[in-house]
Amino acid sequence: MKNFLFTILGGFLALIVFVLGSLFGEFVNVIKGSQSSQSSSSELVINEQISASIEATPDIYISYPSFYAKNISDDDKSMINAHFSGILTLVKENGLCTGGAYQTYNEMNKDGLNSLSLSSELACKFSANKLEQYNKLIADIENLIKSSVVKLHLTAINPAFSAEAEAKNQSELKSALSAAATNAAQNLSSDFNKTCILNELNFNGASYYRASLAEGGAAAKISAPELKSKSLKASADAKYICK
Repeated sequence: MKNFLFTILGGFLALIVFVLGSLFGEFVNVIKGSQSSQSSSSELVINEQISASIEATPDIYISYPSFYAKNISDDDKSMINAHFSGILTLVKENGLCTGGAYQTYNEMNKDGLNSLSLSSELACKFSANKLEQYNKLIADIENLIKSSVVKLHLTAINPAFSAEAEAKNQSELKSALSAAATNAAQNLSSDFNKTCILNELNFNGASYYRASLAEGGAAAKISAPELKSKSLKASADAKYICK
């Protein structure tokens, strides 16, 4: 009888130990979950726009001389074809410009009648030491069309960046943005008393100096401005994780 009572008591004690062990395990899980939740809630996600700038000097000039003619008659057409054939030859030989093909279209003249008009444009890009070569092309074209109904419209000669210079500028701007983003992470860490790490940096591209077309005088040389250093700006969207 005594052995039977000890057996029952032992089983009861084992059951109590098991239940207490299970309850302790649940308690530990709850504590861990609470700590994890607190850790997650203390994590900050900060989005900022980062900006940077560099100084760069344009390395080429660009210009867009154009041609026009209005009220073209049937008698003018053969001369126009001959003159544009000569213009295309001059452009090819000079090597600084592209384009030169022309198109005709109908438009209303001052008398309210449809008349035939013409338009054409050159795209010229050249380094500073080729300015005289560009002016020679303009002079040769002016001489060619001096007896034509086709007129030449000169636009301003503006500083610009070549494709190689733009690639170099973009690379330098990205480096400047990366440095600015790293510095911002340090400032955020200090501001929030946390460790802030740069998680993403998405570049928005660079805002380069772009030459705008300006009204130029007809049949006259246009001087080119000095190639001066300019400020190029860029921005990026940065995402920081602070813990």
